[in-house]
Amino acid sequence: MQDSYCKMIKFYFAIILFIFCVLFAKAQDNDFETISQIGLKVVDITTNNQEEPTCDFVKSPEGCMGATSTNATKVPCRIKIIDSGNIIYDSGNYEKNVSGATIKINGNTSAYYAVGLNYPYKLKLQKKADLLSRNDSHYEDKDWRLIKDALSLNTIIGLQLSEWIQFSWTPKYMPCNVFINGDYRGCYLLVESIKRNSDCRINVNKNTGYLIERDPYWWNENKYFTSNYFAPYKGYRWTWKYPDEEDVTVEQETYITQYINKTEESIKTGTYEQFIDITSFARWVLAHDILGSYDSGGTNLYVSKYDNTNESLLEMPCIWDFDSNYGMTYGTFSRIHTGDYDYYFNQLFNSDNKAFTKEYKRLWNELKPTLLSKMTTFIDNYIVSSEGIAINTSRIHHFKRWDYGIATLNISDDAKEAKDWFSTHLELLDERINNIDESTSIKRIVNVNASNNIYTLYGQKIDNPKKGIYIKNGKKIVISQ
Repeated sequence: MQDSYCKMIKFYFAIILFIFCVLFAKAQDNDFETISQIGLKVVDITTNNQEEPTCDFVKSPEGCMGATSTNATKVPCRIKIIDSGNIIYDSGNYEKNVSGATIKINGNTSAYYAVGLNYPYKLKLQKKADLLSRNDSHYEDKDWRLIKDALSLNTIIGLQLSEWIQFSWTPKYMPCNVFINGDYRGCYLLVESIKRNSDCRINVNKNTGYLIERDPYWWNENKYFTSNYFAPYKGYRWTWKYPDEEDVTVEQETYITQYINKTEESIKTGTYEQFIDITSFARWVLAHDILGSYDSGGTNLYVSKYDNTNESLLEMPCIWDFDSNYGMTYGTFSRIHTGDYDYYFNQLFNSDNKAFTKEYKRLWNELKPTLLSKMTTFIDNYIVSSEGIAINTSRIHHFKRWDYGIATLNISDDAKEAKDWFSTHLELLDERINNIDESTSIKRIVNVNASNNIYTLYGQKIDNPKKGIYIKNGKKIVISQ
């Protein structure tokens, strides 16, 4: 009797195990129907003649940095976005300037080190649309990105911080699963691209405005310019986001180059407030300090200038690139904060004009009372939201598609890591930020000759200074000959 009971138990256990295995195997299928039922929208891309986007990969020339993609093919395609089986967007078949879109591989290290065909992509619609379905024509644009950051909380947390810290523009995004020519390519973020659009992206004047990037991949662009500060280093140049590089005139390039050079000189002399929007510069580096960004070479530093008038200052309108979040030791500033020649922040913090430092500390002390609780609440709510649960499920399929294994399938593990890191980091960061010296004083007397550059308090150069005592960067300068 007991043996029969045991056999029956084993029989039912075997049936349950079989059913479980069948269901689990079904859950592992990467067919369109299965993926569509996960809960994320599906971006379904069909290229003309099933052509696959291609590119070449190159490493930097000697003395430069990075690895990137080049010679990317623009492949005509049709894009559909499906939500719970319903088509909510259809670009139509490709017809230049009328319908459809093009797709191309787009990215630097993210493309260079991609596994299989798991590339980042750029989508260009032939007719403006809002692919995020916000039912507002002001959000319509032709340029969109598919980036490979949906499986990690890094980008989602970074963009949420961008909202809290009030950048003038924060890219909006949508996690999605992507098919290309019927082949599942994984979980992506469909995100707004960085470009000029006065309605919904970066607002600069269409005729006289600028949007440029301090770019470590300048050597892979057709057009770039060099400012005095970066001239001695091969690592950095400036490249064009607006105007497009093929549309830039000699006058435009001359103007912005001269303006950047004046800005760099003003940072040296402590008169930078007449050239840069210090709040946006302080906001940018503070955001990366909070996120603990390890990257100092490719953190996508975009700078805008609304127009070519003196009233328009250089602004850092957005943050982008969150791959290296939590890369620093607890309580440590981001690498870009202290870099000697990567950018201007080191000089700004060490200037005897403490306006920048004071603004940086003001922003931090305004943000810090609620930052950790807001971050913790956001993360906790996100991972149990329908979107968070769907991303977690998508991981199984994504990892299976690209043979990543199953080591990090649980979004809750990522959430715990992020919360633990911020809990320790922000407390130590607060102490470090408030220890930054913001006092301005005359520090020492330096004997120089009249050939050194001396400026008035208004930043005007004195060409032939007479013997006497002058003030430069908070120091007494004695002209003795």
